[in-house]
Amino acid sequence: MFDTPADAQAQLAPYFSRPQVEMIVGALEPALVFRPLPRDKAGDRAEGRESLGGTRIGGTPDLPPGLAWPRRANPADGEAIAGRGNAKAGEAMRRHFRKELPFAFFAQVDLGEAAGQARGKSAPAAALPGQGRLLFFYDLTAGPWDNGTGSARVIWDESPRENLVVQAMPPDLARAAEAHRAEIATVNRAFKLPLPKPDSGTPYGGPARPVRLHATLRPPAVESLEMEARPALKAALARDDDEAGFRDAYQDLFAKAFDSYHGVANAGRRNQLLGSPLPEQSDPRFEAEVVTRFGVQHLDRDRIAAHRAEIEAGQRTWRLLLQIDVGDFLQADGEGTVYFLIRDTDLSERRFDRVVAVYQQT
Repeated sequence: MFDTPADAQAQLAPYFSRPQVEMIVGALEPALVFRPLPRDKAGDRAEGRESLGGTRIGGTPDLPPGLAWPRRANPADGEAIAGRGNAKAGEAMRRHFRKELPFAFFAQVDLGEAAGQARGKSAPAAALPGQGRLLFFYDLTAGPWDNGTGSARVIWDESPRENLVVQAMPPDLARAAEAHRAEIATVNRAFKLPLPKPDSGTPYGGPARPVRLHATLRPPAVESLEMEARPALKAALARDDDEAGFRDAYQDLFAKAFDSYHGVANAGRRNQLLGSPLPEQSDPRFEAEVVTRFGVQHLDRDRIAAHRAEIEAGQRTWRLLLQIDVGDFLQADGEGTVYFLIRDTDLSERRFDRVVAVYQQT
């Protein structure tokens, strides 16, 4: 949104008073966002294979020989997970678990690019490894009912680029994607709706899109922990006698920042590497702490009240790695945001096997 504090001040000045501008600029959080590669002379967007090992959303990962595309084994608690959905969703999850399919590939991040983008700025990527790639996988079929480590795999691959191999989607995953498109096509024919495209996204994968990382500064969401650290801003936004319209102006600023993506309304607004999460509900670090500490998806109000102090302390030990807007990932209708979160200690020890995935939708 803003490239520098000076850029933010210039953009905010027409809409806010000077003290308000200073308050907002002081609260801005650094993050890395994704921008599409330039279009060619014909106006077509570059394909996902222009850069082996480069940053992309969707498609397939670049892997060295011997590093397999991860699969989800039929989980021991599969019945409990399926029971969290309605009857139709639960049965779909049971069938899904029995197939033991590979995870959907969500994104590939070139860590060298991330480190280079952050140089000379408030570096959000400073805690990441400086070389190789982070590969993000997620179970989009069951994950919305299964916050935790089971629905996600994040792999740090340090292989040299020359050792990487272009991957094809595993055959059973490709068959599942085609079956999903065929099911959607049957429904759409009945209601005389457009048929899905051959490369349309499914819960088993999204279209390949090469992207570039761009360092930016973003205002914190009202629900985020970063807003809690800015009591003056939080109090100003909470005032009931807001005659100057500060709260409405801030909400309008926030909406304009995240409700469009390269001119496309409501697409990709939540895609982000590192930085302060953009919650659809509460800060996802709260849910990461609950599922890790208590082994449950949710706590009732009484248990939250009884453990509030430890939960609030614990959630501050988590860091956002990546968040992906599901609709943008699919390049089709889709709801929700997937957050990949890691504890600071696990990040410093490169324990990406401990990443927790949290799904939210409004």
